[in-house]
Amino acid sequence: MSTPAAFQLKTGSIISSASLSISFVQNKVKNSAGPTTLFIHGLDSSSQTWRGIQQSLDTPSVAIDCRGCGRSALGNPDDFSPDALVEDVKSLVNSHPLLRDDSFVLVGHSMGGRVAMCYAAKYPNDISALVVEDMDIMRRSVESNFIQNFDEARAIAFERGHETLDSVKREFDSIGYPPDMQSKWIDEGRIHKDENDGSKYNFWSEVNPAFRALCYRTIFDSNSGEESWTAIARNLRQKIENGDEMKSAKVHLMVAGIGTVCDEASLDSMRESISGVQEGKHSPMSVKTYAQGTHSIHNSAREEFMADLGQIINSAR
Repeated sequence: MSTPAAFQLKTGSIISSASLSISFVQNKVKNSAGPTTLFIHGLDSSSQTWRGIQQSLDTPSVAIDCRGCGRSALGNPDDFSPDALVEDVKSLVNSHPLLRDDSFVLVGHSMGGRVAMCYAAKYPNDISALVVEDMDIMRRSVESNFIQNFDEARAIAFERGHETLDSVKREFDSIGYPPDMQSKWIDEGRIHKDENDGSKYNFWSEVNPAFRALCYRTIFDSNSGEESWTAIARNLRQKIENGDEMKSAKVHLMVAGIGTVCDEASLDSMRESISGVQEGKHSPMSVKTYAQGTHSIHNSAREEFMADLGQIINSAR
């Protein structure tokens, strides 16, 4: 898709049903008739990862900062759960004019894909298409976290605002994050000078290790993936049986060709669950592997990602 003649990225926030401030970035795109796309980021990330995509879309979009990430409040760690994340998204949907009045395309990358699945399972009528970028439904233990010597207690206590860049880096060091990851985040703008009016900090980290720790504890190391996918298949089947096939959201799995985190057996299970929904007809799910794409397909294979996303959005009109 071509870059819009005039795009208008704008940040904002809402107060969720859990009384937390949830931030977002929107691109209204003037005079666009296309459906809105809602983006959900993964671990060690924020809405920042979608800005290049939002700037290139010629249809409206909103990218959420999940609780604890970007500028969104974390709240009480004891309240963190898959359903809490879903309800944060629902609060944004209910309050945002680009989302509340019509169905939208829901895109989730990595852990954001898990959140998107949970949302689609609970609120199937809200979405016109579901895009899951490089994520499966396999249960993963807390111990499978690839950050070696990850200090969960320090991660949950992490403060995103700091006086100096060295202070931010020391905090990440103490949790177990390698220096090369931190340098990459600085280069990408995930750790940056804090230019918010009235801020008492000089530097801000969009990345919050607490989100990684709590997602592993409550989402990865649970059956939420399988349960949400089963519910998605059930919802699709019910709509088709009721003659509402045209109203059912299409499901699109995007798999990285290089270093995917997806387990092949888990992907097979996902295919099997959906393929049986509409026997003898075109499947409501597509699966595509991006040969040149790494885990973050929307960054590593952007042109191909944008072309496919554009087709998905057009089909959802």
